[in-house]
Amino acid sequence: MKKMKYYIVTNRQILDNNGIEQIDITNSGVCIDNLRFATFDSLSSNPDSYVLLPDKSKIDSEPYYFNINEPVKKGSERFFTELTHEMQDEGGDLLVLIHGFNVNWIEGINYLRSLEKIFINSKTSTIKHLVLISWPSRASILRYKLDTLDAVLCGTTIGRCFQLFYKFLNEAFTGYPGLKPCRHKVHLLCHSMGTFVLENMLKTILSDGARYHHVFDEVILAAADVDNTIFEEPNPFYYLNKLSRRVHIYCNRNDLVLKYSAKYENLRTRLGTNGPANIDALPNRVYVVDCTDASFNRGPGLQGRLIQHAYYLDVPRVSADINAVLQGMEPDQIEHRTQINQVKYRLKP
Repeated sequence: MKKMKYYIVTNRQILDNNGIEQIDITNSGVCIDNLRFATFDSLSSNPDSYVLLPDKSKIDSEPYYFNINEPVKKGSERFFTELTHEMQDEGGDLLVLIHGFNVNWIEGINYLRSLEKIFINSKTSTIKHLVLISWPSRASILRYKLDTLDAVLCGTTIGRCFQLFYKFLNEAFTGYPGLKPCRHKVHLLCHSMGTFVLENMLKTILSDGARYHHVFDEVILAAADVDNTIFEEPNPFYYLNKLSRRVHIYCNRNDLVLKYSAKYENLRTRLGTNGPANIDALPNRVYVVDCTDASFNRGPGLQGRLIQHAYYLDVPRVSADINAVLQGMEPDQIEHRTQINQVKYRLKP
């Protein structure tokens, strides 16, 4: 793989090491009520080889963006500006990943490496840039409930990040030299409890008046660890299609992690197991892809053959289907699907 820059948004604790700020990359689970931004060299094997961008202090003058008197850009303004310049210079779309529970710092980065192999290195993919939302999961299957609490706090913080991004988009192309609107797209992929992070992010956005529209082109919900009624009004995902052009739900009836979640930890049927409880109540432009047959005994190792929770990465047919979605193909035109009804498809083995 060629060298590329991964972009990271995190609410992990920031430590002070003799006056030098460092991200807490341990599994402490400590969240901060603030977002920090970093980049990571894709070819590096050192988990500490990130570049943490300087934060905007409380004394920095307003407005937050495009202050000509601010000599050094900081925080989200610098992060979004650098990313936008890279998209303009290199072309291609952007994929944002919110990882699930039981994922530590380096595993989150390794997920980006997997996405790079699947999408960026694909001849048909339009994805060229990756962003990781790294929240402080406890990285243990035995600490599921603690991760759930962390996901709530993270979702609220990420909601504010989304608001900053929306503010950036509104101001950037009229107030910042060198930035011009482009036709490149931003997609969002949430896996497992990352979908619960998204739920709480959406609650923050809705409390702000639901004035945000179509920031994402495609939203992918893979093995979603949220209730299967979440798309029913007035639950948060009823409004998810306002943020995007389309939403695709990928589910698998043999997902052992979600079965465990529903039986022992969160006694509700999971969206990522059988899909929505009432498919007739789905909002417009929301589709369901049943991956049960395609995922059965087709992934490598224990994860793929027994647990069947990371099939969006492990099973080539599923990742190829997601790739087709991200290219913008119409649902009934994607290969290896059997159409069940107007919005539900079954992926063939």
